[in-house]
Amino acid sequence: MCRLFGIIANKEVDIEFSFNLADKPFRELSYKHPDGWGIGYYIKGNAEIFKQGLEEFGNLKDYNFSIVKNIKSKIIISHVRKATHDNKSNINAHPFSFKNWIFAHNGSVNKECLLKHLEKNYKREIKGETDSEIYFLLLIQEIEKLKNPIDGIKNALEIIYKCENYTGLNFILSDGYTLYAYRDASFNENYYSLYYLRRDPTSSKTFEHLSKNTRQMLKSKLLLEEKAVLVCSEKLTEERWEEIPLKTLFIVNPNLRVRKEKL
Repeated sequence: MCRLFGIIANKEVDIEFSFNLADKPFRELSYKHPDGWGIGYYIKGNAEIFKQGLEEFGNLKDYNFSIVKNIKSKIIISHVRKATHDNKSNINAHPFSFKNWIFAHNGSVNKECLLKHLEKNYKREIKGETDSEIYFLLLIQEIEKLKNPIDGIKNALEIIYKCENYTGLNFILSDGYTLYAYRDASFNENYYSLYYLRRDPTSSKTFEHLSKNTRQMLKSKLLLEEKAVLVCSEKLTEERWEEIPLKTLFIVNPNLRVRKEKL
């Protein structure tokens, strides 16, 4: 099992607070999900990935979480991994990237069935052993075939549902402009949670009932005129996180407008 984090903002931001300093920092999830971690982001519009697997390092303490301090981007996706079947190597850690897409997944899918639906030119892009990477490439295949991200995602999910034998389908996906997230599970729905937060420090309601650290952070964001939408498996702070319903595609465009599509 794994945990997901994503952010899209109106300007380049860092995730030092969410990752290391929040009321429930994302980094702490790695202690329960120690088999790999990674972060994806965009520099001048180009996708960049940094990830580490437990197999290469042998110890969670050797992970280079400090790199987070040096990353600033309008869109950032991070992931901590608890392996179910495949080895704990760097190549199997999330996020995955293809062209300018970045993707991270929580759950498992029917790998063998999905492979039957994956065309040869996408099969050639497989680098690791995970079902998550197959899930990602199927999404990209359908997006490129239909030339529309939302229609492509819907098409890929129809294939996955027909294949059955999945646990969780939660993902965060981006092309560098828009952030997409999806939530669904065949069981244990509470574990396969996904929440979002609209962070606007100019709203007076934002400061109600917050911890001292969170309030200070938001005041500093206010001075920087930063606005953002965050998506995470957990509620990281005492702010007003909202749950993404099951079978719902959550879409945030570059202007931070939010859409929800029930599939």
